[in-house]
Amino acid sequence: MHIPQFKRRLVDKHRFFDQDTLKDVNAFCSLLPGPSTTQTITVLGLKMGGPTLALLSLVVWSLPGAILMSIIALSPKFLGAGHLQFMQPMVAAFLAYSVISMAPWIRKSSLNYGIFIVLGILGFMINSPLLFPLGMVLAGILSAKFNKYELPLVSIQQPKPIRWRNLTAFGIIFLVVGGVGLALNNNAEYFQLAHPFVLFENTYRIGALSFGGGNTLAAMSHEQYVVYHHRLSPQEFNTGLGLLQALPGPNFNFMVYVNSMAMKSFGYNTIYQLMGCLIGLIAVFMPGTLMVFFAYPLWHRLQTHRSIRLALDGIFAAAVGFILTAALLINYYFWQQFIQFNQHVAMQVGVFAITLTLLCTKKVATPFIVLLMILMGWLIPM
Repeated sequence: MHIPQFKRRLVDKHRFFDQDTLKDVNAFCSLLPGPSTTQTITVLGLKMGGPTLALLSLVVWSLPGAILMSIIALSPKFLGAGHLQFMQPMVAAFLAYSVISMAPWIRKSSLNYGIFIVLGILGFMINSPLLFPLGMVLAGILSAKFNKYELPLVSIQQPKPIRWRNLTAFGIIFLVVGGVGLALNNNAEYFQLAHPFVLFENTYRIGALSFGGGNTLAAMSHEQYVVYHHRLSPQEFNTGLGLLQALPGPNFNFMVYVNSMAMKSFGYNTIYQLMGCLIGLIAVFMPGTLMVFFAYPLWHRLQTHRSIRLALDGIFAAAVGFILTAALLINYYFWQQFIQFNQHVAMQVGVFAITLTLLCTKKVATPFIVLLMILMGWLIPM
C-alpha cells in the first residue's frame, strides 16, 4: 500500500513530483538492499530538500509505526487475538488494491506487462527470496535490450558529487559489528554482557542483506531469532508479524518489536527493552540509508541515459509483479480456509469486499479503514 499512498499524497494531492519520478525512484530503490519504500521516501526527500529533508522524511515515515510496535512489545496483550480477526481479509484486500492501482502505472509494452505477469506468477509458485533480486536484474536487462518505444524528454541536471564516505561507512560498520558479533557469539562469558551489541549486529546484518523488502526480512529474522538463537517463541514472533499488518509505516519496523522481545527473553527490565526498540529502529534502517546516500548521486548521473531509463521501466514492472505475488499468496491463504460457507465466512468475505470498495472509491483514508476493522473485531465476537 505504500507506493499508492505516496502517489495519492505527493503526486495527486500536493504535486511535489510527477508519477514518472515516483516510479523511477521506486525502481531504483528496489535494486538496493534494505526497505525499498522507506528508501523511496528518503530519496524523494533528498531530491526535494537535500540530506536534512531526507533524514527528516525517514524519521517521520518510520517513527509512528516504531512507537506503536514498541508499545506492543512492552505489552504483548495490548490487542488480543479476537481484536485482529478481520486483519487477514483486510490485508488481502489491501494487496489486491495495490495490484489494481499500480498495474496501470506500468509503461505500455508487451514486454513490461509480460515481466509483470510472469514474475508475479513465478514468485507465487517458487516463493524464494532469491527470486526478487534475480528477477529485478533480469527485468532491467530485458527491458533495456528489447523495449523500443519513445521516452519523454528529461532535463539534464547538474551532476551531484558521489560521496564515497557513505559506502565506506556502510562497509566499515558491516565488518566491525560483524567481527565483534562473531567474537562475542563464540565467547559465552562475554556474550552475556553484550546482548545489546549482538542484537545491533544481527539487526544491521539483516537490514544490509534484505533484498526483497519486509517478506525477506521476516524470513531472515525468523531464522536468526526463533530457529537459531531461540530469543522469541514462534507464537511471539507470529503475533508481532500479524500486528505489523495493522500498523502504519514500513514493515522493517518489525525489528523494533523483535529486539525488544529478545531483550525481555534475556531477562532485562523495561529500560533495556526500550533500548532493544531503539536498537531495532536504528540498526535496521542504517545500512539502507547509507546505501541510498551513496547510490543516489550515481543514479542521478545515469538517469538521462536511454538504456538506464528503459531498464527502470522493466524493474518497476518487476516490482509490481512481486506485489502481485504477495497478493496471490495472501489471498490464497485467505480464501482456501473457507471449506464451507457459514456466518463467520460471510463476515470475512464482507470485510474483504468492504475494504476493497472503500479503497477503490478513495472516500475513506487508509488509517480509518484499519481502525474500523479493529473496532469491528473488538465488537463482534469470534
